[in-house]
Amino acid sequence: MKTWFITVVTALNHQQPGDPEALARAIVALADEKEQPVRLPLGSDTVAAIEAKHASDQEILRRWRATSLSTDFIAKP
Repeated sequence: MKTWFITVVTALNHQQPGDPEALARAIVALADEKEQPVRLPLGSDTVAAIEAKHASDQEILRRWRATSLSTDFIAKP
């Protein structure tokens, strides 16, 4: 497992579009915020990946909404 992890991390190293110093500044600034987010996606690549995932999930909901909602108990008057 350790060898696999090192191989993956090494392959990714220096391939990200992000600036490590900008990341550090964002994290330090976050520490001073009164209302911190549960999750804070940092980096344009991360934002793009989340947006793509949300778009994919939205399409699944659009396509399968009726089926998804049909599985609830029927409310009794």
